[in-house]
Amino acid sequence: MDKRKRTGRSLAELETVFRHLPDASLCFDVAHARQVDTSMTEHYLILRAFGHRIRQVHISEVNTSSRHDRISLGAVRAFKEIAHVIPPSAPVIIEAAVGEAEIERELERAIDALTPVNSVR
Repeated sequence: MDKRKRTGRSLAELETVFRHLPDASLCFDVAHARQVDTSMTEHYLILRAFGHRIRQVHISEVNTSSRHDRISLGAVRAFKEIAHVIPPSAPVIIEAAVGEAEIERELERAIDALTPVNSVR
């Protein structure tokens, strides 16, 4: 779900991939998903169809150069909208490069972002 790649960015594209590779898994990068579709609508559909294939979730913010940055409050709000369809058992990798003093804040933002809108932590 990276804007720099030619495939794997939509439900239709992933259906083709999984038809040819029925045992393949999915690494869901929420930041790249938001970069491709800021509404997260397509990625909601992908998660509904292929959430059972997720083996890792990557979280961060992605800038216009496709580099991973710290999670913004806007990203938290966007990610929360699809959090309820991300399998809770999927391991999460925080991809933002942060200094030691920022780790706690980034972890709190990641937890908040992956907590569904109507859930209480």
